[in-house]
Amino acid sequence: MEGFEKYLNIADEVDIMVFKNNNESLTLTSFVYEVTNSTQLILSNPIKDGVLYPLEKRYTYYFRFFIENNGMYLFKGIMNERITYDNLPSVRIELESDIKRIQRRKFFRVGLISVGHFLFEKRLSDAEIEQIRERMLRKYKNENEFIIDETITEKVGFDTLDLSGGGLKVISHLEFQCGDFVEGEFKISGSWVQFKGEVTRIEKKDTKRFEVGIKFLELDSITQSKIVAYVFEVERNLIKKGLM
Repeated sequence: MEGFEKYLNIADEVDIMVFKNNNESLTLTSFVYEVTNSTQLILSNPIKDGVLYPLEKRYTYYFRFFIENNGMYLFKGIMNERITYDNLPSVRIELESDIKRIQRRKFFRVGLISVGHFLFEKRLSDAEIEQIRERMLRKYKNENEFIIDETITEKVGFDTLDLSGGGLKVISHLEFQCGDFVEGEFKISGSWVQFKGEVTRIEKKDTKRFEVGIKFLELDSITQSKIVAYVFEVERNLIKKGLM
């Protein structure tokens, strides 16, 4: 069994995947302090909400790490003990499984069969503005009582294909170019979330449909949390079924 010495180095980032009994899941970030040997390493004790997270002693966790230009790896390890390493709170991990590559991308990608819209800002024509003005005057009688927004948001629908923490893949009848900036929204876990992104890939599927890959550029913390929670729950279920 190939061990830690082949894959990990001091200061590498390692995710600790925590599956709680009440089905709550979370990912904690840790860093390698020392690779002791092929089956043992010392990690920084992860922090959650500003405090040290209490990993359970002699408990098996799933761990994952990413190697640039190589891929994402997964392994099972036992948290043997909490220690102090170079005056820093740490944990000693014992390898319990093979270390296997699960994908090439840094962000785990899962299927998402849902719907969404590209959002485009459109300026109203003079005729459209005048129509709105006349309609508002019938209601308010005085132009000082209302303001006309001269732009509207147009929505163009798409179907989602898959999702990761880093981006989204959709099917659309719109043709983009790589590098185009897009704004949009899509439905996940029963609610709508908005995003800003860059088109990184486009593939023509037929005369009217294009497969569009989008890299997220801006996500607010609430949206990011919803995406991470969804992706992690799918990942959790795959691990439970032994498919990862």
